[in-house]
Amino acid sequence: MKKILFAIIFLPITISISAQDIKSIILSMPESIVYGLEASEKNLLAAGLGDTAKLTVDRGRLGQITRLASSPDFVSFKTSDAGTVEIKLLPLINDSQIICVIRTVCADACDSQLQFYTTKWVPINQGDLFPKKDKDWFIRSDIDKNSQEFKNAYAALDMNPIKMKLSPKDTSLSVYYDIKKYLSEEDYKKIEPFLLENPKIFYWDKSSYN
Repeated sequence: MKKILFAIIFLPITISISAQDIKSIILSMPESIVYGLEASEKNLLAAGLGDTAKLTVDRGRLGQITRLASSPDFVSFKTSDAGTVEIKLLPLINDSQIICVIRTVCADACDSQLQFYTTKWVPINQGDLFPKKDKDWFIRSDIDKNSQEFKNAYAALDMNPIKMKLSPKDTSLSVYYDIKKYLSEEDYKKIEPFLLENPKIFYWDKSSYN
């Protein structure tokens, strides 16, 4: 994957060396990112990006889409009652950029999918740009993992619902273990003392999240 990333970095045909901004990314995003947006609706969502107020655009039969937050390199949209899309421009080592997109769907609990793209919206294999999801991220380090109490509680973690949030202010990415509603009340009470209270935060180092 590093070879692929270096190829992307050093091929100006694939990624323009001139810096992009979030407005141009919104205007050029394909339908696979946010379904059913006309060019005029993209223009509305890309307008007044410095304004902190929420902006709602009506897509007719497809329902409303709301711009929740934005910054020069970030935007987030509420695409349905259950769904959100976050888009972040991430810098690479030669002052070019790639796009990080997080799609989150919330029902009983939330689950997020992460994807990377060039600034031309060509998908990039995630590879080692972000670690493989692991429920052990959320287990406290100061517990006795050999205790029977922990083993019994841990055995109930047969799902891996993870919610991700990009920061509008920097390139960090916060990951939350949204397991509570997947478990019975009894099972959650057993595992809760072993879980971290805060999200796990990953930082972008201009080549991957760590």
